[in-house]
Amino acid sequence: MYDLLLVLHIVGVSTWLGANMVQFLSTRRLVAQGGQLAAAWTGMTLRWGRILYMPAAILVLVTGTWLVLDAGWEFSHAFVSIGFMVVIIATILGIVVTAKIGERATAAFGSGDDASGNAETKKLIAWVILDTLLVVIAIFAMVGKWGV
Repeated sequence: MYDLLLVLHIVGVSTWLGANMVQFLSTRRLVAQGGQLAAAWTGMTLRWGRILYMPAAILVLVTGTWLVLDAGWEFSHAFVSIGFMVVIIATILGIVVTAKIGERATAAFGSGDDASGNAETKKLIAWVILDTLLVVIAIFAMVGKWGV
């Protein structure tokens, strides 16, 4: 059971990190086109929050919890605490910050206000970078079993 849980956990983290990388590497180029293409792209990244990021975060959280219980790790181990904190922080930031910025960017591009859309997109990219760094730190903590 441990191996299956670990594979599912890695699939969840890979989905999350991979989506961040696609968003980071594609957003600037696509929003530079402005208009409806930019509105469609930012709208799609918003949709990812519901259909990609949230299921990935839930998968990471559930399998991570199960792995801790199954493997005999402790919730007080630093790597476990870091993992949980990253999921919680990223989820809150996703709902409270990045979704709101994405909505403003999408609305701006949709209404023809490319300047505002670009300004919001720059903010969004900064948050994507922060989210990615948090995930990478969690990966280092997991691989190194920090605190054990």
